[in-house]
Amino acid sequence: MSLGVTVDPTAPEAGARILDAIRTGGVSLPGPGLSPSLVRVSPLGLGESYAAWLVTDGAASVVIRLARRRPEDMACPMIDEFRAGPLIPDGIGSRPLAMDDSADNPLGAPYLVSTFAPGVVREPSAWDPPLLRAHARRLAVLHQRRLALAGPVGGTGSRLDIVDEFDGAYSWWRSAHPEVAETPEAAALARLIRPRLAAAAPTFDGIDYALIHGDLVATNVVVDTAGTPRYIDWEWARIGDVANDLALIGGRITGGPWYVPMDADTLDEFLREYHSARADHAPESTEPIERLRTRRDAWELMERFLSSLHFEFQSHRSPTAAMYAQATRDIRDGLRAVLDDVR
Repeated sequence: MSLGVTVDPTAPEAGARILDAIRTGGVSLPGPGLSPSLVRVSPLGLGESYAAWLVTDGAASVVIRLARRRPEDMACPMIDEFRAGPLIPDGIGSRPLAMDDSADNPLGAPYLVSTFAPGVVREPSAWDPPLLRAHARRLAVLHQRRLALAGPVGGTGSRLDIVDEFDGAYSWWRSAHPEVAETPEAAALARLIRPRLAAAAPTFDGIDYALIHGDLVATNVVVDTAGTPRYIDWEWARIGDVANDLALIGGRITGGPWYVPMDADTLDEFLREYHSARADHAPESTEPIERLRTRRDAWELMERFLSSLHFEFQSHRSPTAAMYAQATRDIRDGLRAVLDDVR
């Protein structure tokens, strides 16, 4: 990685560098007033794009996320997440406060400072119906503000076309990594999924948009001691279709630590809870639940397929290759089962 860093963003030396920069004034932390002389720094979490470090003085805390990739290799520009901050409702989770996307700052790597959302990530098997209902209600709060066009926050917006979204994403994979996107298995699944998305396309006509998290898998939700889910890592935040967020937490197509298995009854209950809560928060945004369900199902097909490409790619290069390989197999088994059901 050529970021200009002198230490690995995941290594203990990175934490020491953060601490030194705070105590010497090289980094000024926004948000809650922390006492530099009392600050402690400890590793908090590790994602594919960032290494998260908790900065606390015992009374207040923030999170510093150091980039693990070059800016040009990030899935989404850091500025997109930062611009989403003012639209995130209070208490919904973490919120970006400041950023520096240069490599010559005192931390030696692009970084983003966020508020700290207390809680723990739960395994998919630990997501019981009460937690799923709580998640549905929190999503309704996140989605309450109606917006006319989809796209990056602060960027040029447009109406969303699910088939164009699929074609664009799959074309990128075919160009960048044909070794995973053009295998017979992947190509066969793509040929089956695209017509399903085209059939669902009319349910996207005329919809309102909202701020969505865009990556609300189980590993991006922390649950506090009261059982309240809070959302972290807003890297994929944008203005989009609320049904996208509904599809990400899980369903019939699952694999790895990211997706919660949900049978038909559990999924129905989850959608009804969301639909009812959104009617309370934004009655003008209420739509027939079957229309919402159709779009959720379309996003599930598209997102899981694209994730399976990513997981297969990671299975050839990641230290946790076996986990990614198993997730790829599980997701594709789920895709085939769902596609067989709707033929």
